[in-house]
Amino acid sequence: MKTDTDYDILIVGAGIVGSSLAIALSQLPLRIALIEQVPFNLDTDHVHEGSKPIALNFASLRIFQTLKLWPRLEIYANPIQHVHVSKSACFAQLRINAKDLGVPQLGAVIPVVRLGHELIKTLLQIAACQTTPATFDFYNPAICQTISKQKGVWRVTLSRQEEKKILYPRLIIAADGTHSTVRRLFNIDFKMGSISEAALTSFIDIERHHQHIAYQRLTQQGIIACLPLRDNKIGLVWTAKPAIIENLLQFTESEFLDNLQRHFSYRFGKLLHFTKPQVYTLKSGISESQAQAGLILLGNAAHTLLPVAAQGLNLGLHDMAECVDLIATALQQDKDLNDENLAQSYLKSRLAVQRQVMGFTEQLTRLQSRFGPLTFIYNSGLLAMDLLSPCKKNVSRRLMGMHSRLPGLIRGVTFQQEEY
Repeated sequence: MKTDTDYDILIVGAGIVGSSLAIALSQLPLRIALIEQVPFNLDTDHVHEGSKPIALNFASLRIFQTLKLWPRLEIYANPIQHVHVSKSACFAQLRINAKDLGVPQLGAVIPVVRLGHELIKTLLQIAACQTTPATFDFYNPAICQTISKQKGVWRVTLSRQEEKKILYPRLIIAADGTHSTVRRLFNIDFKMGSISEAALTSFIDIERHHQHIAYQRLTQQGIIACLPLRDNKIGLVWTAKPAIIENLLQFTESEFLDNLQRHFSYRFGKLLHFTKPQVYTLKSGISESQAQAGLILLGNAAHTLLPVAAQGLNLGLHDMAECVDLIATALQQDKDLNDENLAQSYLKSRLAVQRQVMGFTEQLTRLQSRFGPLTFIYNSGLLAMDLLSPCKKNVSRRLMGMHSRLPGLIRGVTFQQEEY
């Protein structure tokens, strides 16, 4: 018989990946505990549209649609119907059009704080209604202190408001970020990438409508992404070496906008105003081990990508959807969630995809710094991608998150209680 501290699954971290996972698992007959160290805050006053913009690709949209979350997110999002990739001193460009691919949109842009807020609100509502097959216990704010194994079951000690509690989960899923506490407690190394970057984000008012086009420009000053937002704004994500970002911060508003205007000409008309830039230090990396018997790492705890081509969060959501499939299959087959085979199945399905995506983003980052004699080669390469249908289709599907085996949530499959 289960006690109040026995759980099928313990989710550590209630960020976007962790909370999405909990919502997805709510349709399965599971007892779930969720630990989050930052207090939940449903006060909408702290949710401001000036938060960092995030681009969700087509696969991520499908996940949120399958979970019936998109109607409450869509009102804060702006669709991406076209993607333009170009390079300074390069006459060619890669253009991707949703209509040509037979989809209504390639993705959407939403403020990341708004996305996280709506997911937490939904999760708390689901738990309060008690109408789903899963049951939830939330430990918030709380921090994992120790993890050990006892008779085939994890023994997790957490601290919460100056008290300690012990939980006994069959499966631990860590979605607690790049500096994962769970990963540290398991002594799992995090292999850092060779490229060290910084990102500057801001919101810019524009004179002319963006026409729902997402631009990515490779320049000697870094990779500049302009993402279409509601209310005739664009979200700027400028990724470059820290010294370049530091120099940009010294500019006055007019100098900054003039500099950006030179990179994009008048595609948006005149750039009118920008919000105070926010700067983030970036470092890509991947966990030495992402799964073992009774443990799976997700999101930034498993891999952290540079914010190039909007792959990081989208890859984490795709991983999450695969994890849900494997848990559902284990329940159908009456298998223990602590079984080594579940972990190995996850690694087999996701590691190759992750490495491809990480390689893709790092190559794109390196490409922006290569000018001079190689320009003609890259001119030809971008032109080939734009003109050759198979090559362009491959890149398009990769950006949309539709290039590998698709889990049920991306295919629109939901789980019904009577199946278990």
